[in-house]
Amino acid sequence: MRRRTEGSAHPGDPRHEGGADTSAPGICATICTHDRPVQLERALRSLLAQRVPPDEILIVDNAPSDDRARALVREKFSAARYVAESIPGLDFARNRALRTTAQPVVAFTDDDAVADKEWIARIGQAFLEQPGAVVCTGRVDPLALETEGQRLFEANGGLASPGRERLRLPADEPRLGWRRYQPYVAWAARIGNGCNLAVRRDFALSLGGFDEALDLGAALPGGGDTDFLWRVLEAGGSVVYEPEALVRHEHRRERDAVVDQILGHQRGLIASLTKAVLRGRGRRRAPALAFLCWRLLKPGVRLVRRALGRDPLPASLLLRIWWHCWRGLGAYAIGERVARERRQGSFS
Repeated sequence: MRRRTEGSAHPGDPRHEGGADTSAPGICATICTHDRPVQLERALRSLLAQRVPPDEILIVDNAPSDDRARALVREKFSAARYVAESIPGLDFARNRALRTTAQPVVAFTDDDAVADKEWIARIGQAFLEQPGAVVCTGRVDPLALETEGQRLFEANGGLASPGRERLRLPADEPRLGWRRYQPYVAWAARIGNGCNLAVRRDFALSLGGFDEALDLGAALPGGGDTDFLWRVLEAGGSVVYEPEALVRHEHRRERDAVVDQILGHQRGLIASLTKAVLRGRGRRRAPALAFLCWRLLKPGVRLVRRALGRDPLPASLLLRIWWHCWRGLGAYAIGERVARERRQGSFS
């Protein structure tokens, strides 16, 4: 894999302006994976096809049950770097990536995602044009909508992105109309997704990395990306959403698997919002509490809309979503206990 030196550029690279060198940050493209070698190979090929290659490709194999991912990297992708993280949990894997690479920017994607060939170029351009940004998120489109399950997931909002225009927070708040009054945790829930998330490594480490009590699989699915973005904004960091930094996500094919994912995401979201209310600072706690209350009531509003024929999800699923939202109120405490037990188990 061709490496780019710090400050270098080449013709056609969006960081090459008038032939002058730039201070483009080095980028480590990272895939966190678990027992999905077929999807991992596809994701890796999309990274190797980047018009502007990353400075490093890192594979973090999270609690693997076999050696397939390691063998795949060794046999077909020798330019990539492989590490294993033994503690189960996506945020354990993300934090392992932050500790492993020395590149200034870590761009995270998942093994079930495919990066557009311009992905690295657009992330680099966003950081160049917004030098104060510490996070860059991007657009996530569906890779395919072939099955009932995939269409159901997308009908529920998929991995929705906030539009086709670049957005900077908190700098762009004055032009957002009534939305400018949303609490940071509300913006964190809609401005980015963990399968398309680039962070300045030093800033992320200064925050303590990702919260390992979230994204624990069946114990507590999701929530880690929302929590991380909220903490960045609370700490005074700037987040830029770059819609041209595109990845395509392969939604689960089977309807039952999609339903489980939707329910888990709701529980994870409420868990992250509960944490924001409990640990928020000063006058920001009240707006965060109001947003949490809205998210707890939203499935009921959707049930009314469903009765009027204006919601795509069946009433039975909306009722299950509502129940999982309320379950999410106590889920963060459970996640903290599970994460602690997993850490202790790794040293026993």
